[in-house]
Amino acid sequence: MPPKPQNPRKAKLFSSRTIRTQTNDPSVKEGLLDIHEYVASREFEIRSMELSQINTKNALSTRVFQNLPRVLRRRTASHNVKRIPKRLRAKALREMQNSVNGVPARKPHLRGRELHRVKMQIKMLKLSRSIKELGSLPKVDGVTKKEKLAALNKQVRELSKTKRRALNNGVGAYDNSSEGKLAEKPKGNIRYSHRQKDYVWLPTHVWHAKRFHMMKNWGFQIPMSPNQKCFRATSRAAKLTCLAYETSYFGELIVQCLSRDKLEDLVLTFSKYESPLPPWILNGSRVYDDWIYCDGKKVCVGSLVVNPEKFDIMIRVHASIYEEFFHKVLQWAAGDVKVIDTRFALGSIQVYGPTALHLLSKVLHLEDVSSTTQQAWKLCSQANDAQNIPLGTAFSFFVKDPRFWKHPVSPPYSKGDINDILMQRKSFLDAGALNALLLSEGRTDSYKDMFSLKQLGKQFSLHDDASPKVHGSSKFPVLIYKLKDGAWCINMPWFWIVPLWSKLVQVKSIKIGGSRQLHQVNFENGLPTFPNDYPFLPEGYKMYLLRQKAADLAREKLPASKRTPLDIEGPLKSGCDWFFLRKWIFGLSIVDKSRKGPDFGEFAGDTTRKINSPDDLAKVIADSRDLDGGLNMCAPLPITPFSRSDPVHVAIAAGTFKPDITKFPALPVVQVQVELTGKGSLSDNSRIYEDAGDAKLINLIGFVTTGSFNLNQGGPSGIAVISAHYQGKKVKIRNVACTNFYSGKITKI
Repeated sequence: MPPKPQNPRKAKLFSSRTIRTQTNDPSVKEGLLDIHEYVASREFEIRSMELSQINTKNALSTRVFQNLPRVLRRRTASHNVKRIPKRLRAKALREMQNSVNGVPARKPHLRGRELHRVKMQIKMLKLSRSIKELGSLPKVDGVTKKEKLAALNKQVRELSKTKRRALNNGVGAYDNSSEGKLAEKPKGNIRYSHRQKDYVWLPTHVWHAKRFHMMKNWGFQIPMSPNQKCFRATSRAAKLTCLAYETSYFGELIVQCLSRDKLEDLVLTFSKYESPLPPWILNGSRVYDDWIYCDGKKVCVGSLVVNPEKFDIMIRVHASIYEEFFHKVLQWAAGDVKVIDTRFALGSIQVYGPTALHLLSKVLHLEDVSSTTQQAWKLCSQANDAQNIPLGTAFSFFVKDPRFWKHPVSPPYSKGDINDILMQRKSFLDAGALNALLLSEGRTDSYKDMFSLKQLGKQFSLHDDASPKVHGSSKFPVLIYKLKDGAWCINMPWFWIVPLWSKLVQVKSIKIGGSRQLHQVNFENGLPTFPNDYPFLPEGYKMYLLRQKAADLAREKLPASKRTPLDIEGPLKSGCDWFFLRKWIFGLSIVDKSRKGPDFGEFAGDTTRKINSPDDLAKVIADSRDLDGGLNMCAPLPITPFSRSDPVHVAIAAGTFKPDITKFPALPVVQVQVELTGKGSLSDNSRIYEDAGDAKLINLIGFVTTGSFNLNQGGPSGIAVISAHYQGKKVKIRNVACTNFYSGKITKI
């Protein structure tokens, strides 16, 4: 059988990698090497190596758009040469030109009879579509032209009577707020209005959709994570430079209290403080960013910003709880005060990192601001580390349209000591800017004469090349304050998000992230993220149920050979099984844990099983899942945050509580940070056991809600929730579907 012919492509590649050598070496004489002669004798080999490199490059050549730097790669690449490095633009143009003289060939199109035939087909398709919509053939109704005109004129009169929103700009920007009820969802561009019927697009949706994986949740399309790998880059940016997120899906509502007493009552009702309130909340010198309470219970982490001049307050909460919280505030108001929904009237951007304020100051150009606020802003923005600024520090002022400047501009250096400014504990909130931000009239005025991209391009084409900017009258209010997790939140009118974002992403040192990067930064700092790490709250438990159902559906689609074996888990589900944990811990207190030997089921009557051992307890819990709603969002929560003021919780933590077998209370739990003390790995849904000799199911005390490799610590860590009865510091940890146990320690958060 003759040998197979060699693949010409492989032969070409092999030949291009062959380097011819020369064996004789006259440059070595008596043990000494003459450099000049050595290089001259190797000239043939050097030339051959250079030629081999060129041939190798050409043997497997790729187009420019396939070989871009990582930061410039896109899911849908543009063929605009301005979006690639300058050194590659000439080559990209040559690759895109498919003719000898450099003129691209015209796209062929139909002519004559073929064009007429296609047009007739289009008309017939339109006619068939209209017939299908009518459900029958069109009928001749015998209406005269005069009657048709009269009907059309009547429609025109009816439409002209309806009130239309007055616009003061040419870009369609308006204030979408509503008093006493939830505002209507913005429809956006009419071409994409159907896509926004259920899930609203954020202002920067188009920008993010090209570069990010998007997530539909809480009525919004939210940027989840960039298309490119960014785990290490995110951690590096958070520690050294700056991370930026668009967080306009967070909801803001404004309450106009009209009196100081009503304002104090509102803060006392929904914040963690009791009377008397700290003065810094009421005078607006700092922002409250902590737990928001409803009916005396924690619901989420939120922010309160007080305008002391008019007794207005802005409350910012997570999108998952916004609508429920809005109705709670309406019930509290009872018609005495105005409650305004500004969820789609105010947007927000968050920046995080040591250089966050410095990089932000490159695109914020202050306008009509007091000298005290301006000096404080300059000193804070040029600080070496913005993390040293106290939590709750707030600024408000007017800024010019950042698009007036072609490139980000570094502000001039300002002399002074930042500690002297911060120790004075003054308010840096400009009254005019804060009023404009919290009032509908002020937000509408900020859109006056707002430039479109076409108008901006015309202004830049006419402006002096020596000037770095163009001139315009547009300005808008911003509110900047520091959150509990160390990030800075920038609130502004909804339609000013895109202009600021377009300039912010031009700053080279800023890394853009999504909701997953926000979760990663909190995890590396040992902070829980709402709602993922709060399964003891209603929204956190809903998130757990949705993730569990999604994981089960994904597992069912896999073939049997690809599924993770879950037999080792026994009665536990693959996720954080809070339903099992609650009944397991309470049930173990009424059974004999030391019972050994084979157990056989004993029944009282025909169906009631006697619980004599842990095995009986596990089987009873498994049978009760469907009856008690193990994965039902409407079922009561199986766990609850531990409270020292609750005598039942104190008794459970002390181990003196005697449960009623017919009705178990919710299991009190605490939030902890987990770290491994030796080698091992940690992942989501890992099981946590008491530090016993041989950890078994009877030692189960909790689960890991977020676990991974922590780049800040250089090892695995996690955020976990455990039962409040465990008082130890050492634990054993086991990953899902694994048999290895790892030693770890816990620290309460």
